[in-house]
Amino acid sequence: MANMLAGKVALVTGAARGIGKCIALKLAEYGADVIVNDLKVDENSEVMKEIQNFGVKGFPLQGDITDCQAVSAMVEKAVKEMGRIDILVNNAGVYPAVPVLEVDEKHFEFVVDVNMKGLFFMSQQVVKQSMLPNNYGKIVNISSCDGKNPGKGVAVYSATKAAVISFTKSYALELADYDINSNAVAAGWVESEQVLANDRWKDALAMIPSRRLGKLSEIAEAVAFLCNDKVSYINGEILDVNGGIIMD
Repeated sequence: MANMLAGKVALVTGAARGIGKCIALKLAEYGADVIVNDLKVDENSEVMKEIQNFGVKGFPLQGDITDCQAVSAMVEKAVKEMGRIDILVNNAGVYPAVPVLEVDEKHFEFVVDVNMKGLFFMSQQVVKQSMLPNNYGKIVNISSCDGKNPGKGVAVYSATKAAVISFTKSYALELADYDINSNAVAAGWVESEQVLANDRWKDALAMIPSRRLGKLSEIAEAVAFLCNDKVSYINGEILDVNGGIIMD
């Protein structure tokens, strides 16, 4: 297990902090070289230093995934620097809580742009520029239990995470002929900055059979599992990691 991703090159979006950082470090721990994408990241970022501590290569890829032209250029830059992208983890996302009657156009477009548009076109560019030419790839999208059963106050977020589930299956269906797997991790209530930023999680605890929030490392381990070549027959799967709040 220790080196199950040795020789692989992974790109993780939104990886400078939070769940994304934890995922990037977990992939590095398992031997992958890691491209770290975020709005603000450089060689001196903490995540870069921690990646290199595992004896693998890290590459900072600063850029906005909601800008389609920028995404194309970012992927081109990453492939030129690292040779290829074997693994794409679409982690970047936003989680603003706004009741349905208070949602305005700005909020709607912001959440859709990051959680849906950014994820879709990042996947498309990585597939076109690296995975198709190499006839190999692992895509892992970060969805949410809200994408299956929406919570109060996060209507637009929940809709985008439902779209992530649908995109995951579409990519799996259309790219299976090229040995490209597309799966998702549907995260439940976890100890992320976004979740802890308000008190909604306190009300959710009573609904979680495990009676606790998930650890970021538990999401990261689920992602790493789906990147393992030994489970390549798993495709189009939505892996629930939620303490039992949704069982399907």
